[in-house]
Amino acid sequence: MKRSARIWLLALAMSSACKGGGEEKKKEEHAEHGEHEEEEGHDEGHAGERVIHLNADQVKAAGIQTVKAAVRKEVAALEANGQIGAAEDRQARIGVRVPGRVTSLKAGVGDTVKKGQTLALVESADLGGAKADYVAAKAAATLARETADREKQLYERKISSESEWRKAESEAVRTAAELQAAENRLHALGVGDRQLPDKVGHFSSTIGASTPIAGVVVERPVTLGEQVDPEDTLFLVMDLSEVWILVDVFERDLSQVALGQQVKVSVTAYPEQTFAGQVSHIGAVVEPRSRAVKIRVALKNPDGRLKPGMFARVALTGTEGAEHEHLFVPVGAVQRTDGGAVVFVPGDEEGEYVAREVRTGHEAAGYVAIESGLSADEEVVVAGSFILKSELGKESLGESGHSH
Repeated sequence: MKRSARIWLLALAMSSACKGGGEEKKKEEHAEHGEHEEEEGHDEGHAGERVIHLNADQVKAAGIQTVKAAVRKEVAALEANGQIGAAEDRQARIGVRVPGRVTSLKAGVGDTVKKGQTLALVESADLGGAKADYVAAKAAATLARETADREKQLYERKISSESEWRKAESEAVRTAAELQAAENRLHALGVGDRQLPDKVGHFSSTIGASTPIAGVVVERPVTLGEQVDPEDTLFLVMDLSEVWILVDVFERDLSQVALGQQVKVSVTAYPEQTFAGQVSHIGAVVEPRSRAVKIRVALKNPDGRLKPGMFARVALTGTEGAEHEHLFVPVGAVQRTDGGAVVFVPGDEEGEYVAREVRTGHEAAGYVAIESGLSADEEVVVAGSFILKSELGKESLGESGHSH
């Protein structure tokens, strides 16, 4: 009996020891797992950051100095939003003046064309008929003139009567008028003087559609073999070396606007660049609902970077608009990289600097407005920021030994 009790107590002790060891093992595993998660969380916190580390000597050599980003009030120039469009006097809709069938297309959308270049050929039965009428009228007019001259000579020699001469002269005048009408019709159909037929033969019924301006083909709504009429547009050509923007200026601000006034234009496609233009037209009437006047701004566009349809922000120089608050940093604090504009803010450790991407606005008196990416009172590097940019470039190329 005593022996059985001893065996039971021994088994109970062993069971407790195993249970306690298992719990201890679980605690150790849980602790290790927690440390691993903490390490992973630390890595994720720095994922994607671009950080530069400099030692004390490097910081001193770079002459790094920081300032705080500050909010300032300013009275900015009058600004307005608009949309870029092609200059109305620099575009042409090209067609033909007779109905016909398109037999050849010599230019497509996006092609650069020269003034007078033929863009399409159209075959027209009406053109062939008009040329035939011209040749017939020319022959009749020539014969009538010869007859009238002969009758005049006979009359002067008392061989023919005056009435016969007058009758022949009348016929010559009539046929000459018909010839002029036939020629005018050909001109109206787009046939030049050099293209007028001079004798009976096979008349070409093909006419070319040529562009009256140099520019770029932006539309070609026809296809080969399509039947077209005089009211149809075969091509739309735009000369985009100059573009326009129409903006609204309120009646109360109109006294600050003048013809020839310089403007600065910014577009979303090129956020770090402004384009110069000038006021080329001021509307004649005030719109009753908006109490605004349409202002036309003309911009030179020699490289074609500004496209019709782009939204633009227009600032009229020498004007005063409403008071605004903006976050500003010195111009020297902003560096331009392939990824956009950045500023460098001090990190948590000594000699650590973080490249912060920002979106910049306008510049004023040596400062640049920060639209996003930075908060008021944050420290930014102003002296030595170019050195940090160089170090950042080395790291991106894998040439630097500094850590991220």
